[in-house]
Amino acid sequence: MRKILTYQAPSQLIRSDSRFQQEYVDCIHIVATNSLKSGIGESLRAYQWIKGPIITFKELFKELAGDSWSSSKAQLKQFLQLSEVLSKLWEKDKGDNLLKLQAKERNQMQLLSTLRTLTEIGITSNDISKQEKDLTDTEKLFKTVWSEMEFTLNRDSLILKRFLTKETEIKIFKESLINWAKKLYHEKSTDAIKTVKRTTSNLPPKNFSEAIDTSLRNKKLILHGFYFITPIQELIFQALEKEYELIFLNSYDQRFPETFETVKYFLGMDKNKVLSCVDQPVALHPLAAKLIESLEGESNIQIEQTLTAYFDLPQFIEGESKLLKKDKEIQELDTEISEQPYHLVTPRAKEVEEQLIANGLVPSSTQKLTDYPVGRYLYQLHKFKTRTTNSVTGDVKYQENVTPEVVLDCFSSGCLVVNDENMRSYVKSLEKIIPYCENVTTFEEWYSRIESLINEIKLWDEKVLENNEQALANRTHKFHALPFRQLSYFSVEVNEINVILNGIKQLEKIQEALFSGWDNNRVDMQTHLGKLEQLVLKQVENYFDDSEREIVKSIINDISQLKDDELEFSLKDITNGLLFYLDGSLDESQEDGDIEKIFSFDSADGAPFRINRNYHLAFVDHKALPVEQKYNLWPISRELLSSFEKKIPELSLFEERKKRNSTITRYLLYVLLHSADDVRFSYVKNLGSESRLEPNLYIKLLGCKEEQSSWNYKLDESEKKESPTNLALPTKWTYTMKREAQVCPKRASFSFILNEHTTFTCDFHHGFLYENFISVLKYLNFFGKETKDIKSIVDSWFPQWSSMKKDFLHDYITTKYRYRGISPKKVEVDGVSYSQGIGYLSLLPTSYAEARGNLIGEKDIFLHEANPGKHCRYCPYIKSCKDGVYSIDFEEVK
Repeated sequence: MRKILTYQAPSQLIRSDSRFQQEYVDCIHIVATNSLKSGIGESLRAYQWIKGPIITFKELFKELAGDSWSSSKAQLKQFLQLSEVLSKLWEKDKGDNLLKLQAKERNQMQLLSTLRTLTEIGITSNDISKQEKDLTDTEKLFKTVWSEMEFTLNRDSLILKRFLTKETEIKIFKESLINWAKKLYHEKSTDAIKTVKRTTSNLPPKNFSEAIDTSLRNKKLILHGFYFITPIQELIFQALEKEYELIFLNSYDQRFPETFETVKYFLGMDKNKVLSCVDQPVALHPLAAKLIESLEGESNIQIEQTLTAYFDLPQFIEGESKLLKKDKEIQELDTEISEQPYHLVTPRAKEVEEQLIANGLVPSSTQKLTDYPVGRYLYQLHKFKTRTTNSVTGDVKYQENVTPEVVLDCFSSGCLVVNDENMRSYVKSLEKIIPYCENVTTFEEWYSRIESLINEIKLWDEKVLENNEQALANRTHKFHALPFRQLSYFSVEVNEINVILNGIKQLEKIQEALFSGWDNNRVDMQTHLGKLEQLVLKQVENYFDDSEREIVKSIINDISQLKDDELEFSLKDITNGLLFYLDGSLDESQEDGDIEKIFSFDSADGAPFRINRNYHLAFVDHKALPVEQKYNLWPISRELLSSFEKKIPELSLFEERKKRNSTITRYLLYVLLHSADDVRFSYVKNLGSESRLEPNLYIKLLGCKEEQSSWNYKLDESEKKESPTNLALPTKWTYTMKREAQVCPKRASFSFILNEHTTFTCDFHHGFLYENFISVLKYLNFFGKETKDIKSIVDSWFPQWSSMKKDFLHDYITTKYRYRGISPKKVEVDGVSYSQGIGYLSLLPTSYAEARGNLIGEKDIFLHEANPGKHCRYCPYIKSCKDGVYSIDFEEVK
């Protein structure tokens, strides 16, 4: 039996005369999402208006299905078996299925997800009801893969099937609740996520079994916040209602039927009894009323609301950071001001979260193994080998995948130690030489390229020292005597390059130990993970502080749970599985927002219950809303899914949810706006690859006044005061060094104070350097009498480029500049004379070396100040400079 209990605001649930308090306050409270549980948990700290335990559906499902189905370990085993099934099919099939098999291998996680979903709801491969001859090739192949996986999937899901089909399901339900409570309090864990789960579950640390028994005694269950229902949820509800009365508790306002259409449909308001917590309506928030009335007709409500328009994500970060800083300063000056910060809510959470965390707008919340350096290191080690397939010939190749990105991540992790030296200390040097090693993918190629780099540096150092003994004496001499050092990779000292080389050799040793016999060997999980512990984790334990050491131990314990003597797989399959395991892809038990720092738009369902109800609805452009309510059962066609629905009608709930994109978005907007104490709105006009974004229709209906966020090139006065002294131009700097300071003082401080001299890492800048080397160096007498071989010499400095690219640049620059008018003036450094023309290399392009406009006078130069403008694109430090301006900024900023 089902009933529906509605409320318009949380206050109606708390009132002593509400139907909820009088009849359901001590029932088990099953909530749809973790965000709703988190919000309710906050409200319970202020007032204990729920007496029964609170559990999310995902937590309940995990226990109902058991670890044999829900755990990451179980899913990893399934993933490994699926890998093996696909590999065997590839070996057997040399016909038309190769391309389809290749697609399934590349989308293996999604394929496994589809198989698990179908298994959960009781669909089998035999339910593909068409005759074999009527099936498409894709359907035939899918059925074959499914049949091979079916025994394992059925075995692992046995506990769940027993609950859904047997008479003992109620006993299983109670046992699942007890197991959930035991894990909350009996597992030794002090991490923040576990602590949050304990406090929001509303269970007493002691006697939780008695608390669960008491809540179940009245045979009623509260199901809170299910504004849509999935097939597996509906099947579990059907099993529960055999023994319990199900009370669906949800926000609802009958005055706005279109906005609450999703609630009305999924909860079955036309066939189930509907009750209100309190018969009296509550006043609407003006923003919610304006939006809903505008969507369902016309609205005469007038509001004063601002929509802040940012040009791009960097401007958003800059503007919001200043607002946060300003609010904090105000509160420090006046302790009586207790305004709460704004929760950031956005439909683009996944796209922007990483950048917002990196820039300090929201705190980091590490939740999966790859969020930790050690986890990232293990992840990258398992990417050193790759398997590629040819869908035309059927050939399979196993090859090394030692890309610069993978090597850099390994060095950055702090887990690579050679001769008691942590390679993390050499990350900056590695970043400088990576452009020279671009496109390198094998260890042998790394060794060859690095040896070539060392030889090139030694060759030119020796040549220059023959005529200038002071060439390597200090940064000023290096800058003027060795112009090729402006290529970042030539500026690294040979001894540092050798250390980096040893680090890469150590990675090869680890790779050989882990993956020898990659294409043929079959190993058990215990052997492989044992190697990981000995070769990687235990080797670096002593190089971490206490907190990092605890993380290493936690990871060792975590992966030790995967050990299984009984199962043997090929190394390539274990590697692929561990990649997904480490990045959290196989952890279906992980709830979104266990510790939420940035709220996705779907998390708005918990907004009414939070203590702080100030919200910043950000990135609300016309492409962000409505949020798509999609489902993915690849590679099942809609036709095949329809045939499955004849056996399991609940499958149609996937499609019904998809149809309600707009309705669900309207519902969540209403919930957010109606509950808010204050709301801010903003959007970004250019985000990632998307440009010229506009405000969303929903925001336009509110009648918000758009306010352009101004981009400040110069430092604010308050920021200028933070610098205790003005860093004036050093008198000993040469003309060329001073000239760089006149273009931008801050750039010069990066070049000649924070670093030895100007160096360029970016390929964009290297193109200009190549052209300038060809056209300018002969006038600087750098090559001596070897002017005829300039092209071949300069070409050898760019091994990462193709001959075609170098020929094109050479032809372009020699055609454009047959003769270069280089200044004959000289500069003296410790008695050594150098050409002033070196500035044609360090200032890109050459026009900036020649131009006299827009330069700062020497008396007005203060090295801590930036002079941003269009020339920023030629600065090698633009990524490190918060004042830097990118070319796209000039599309709008004049």
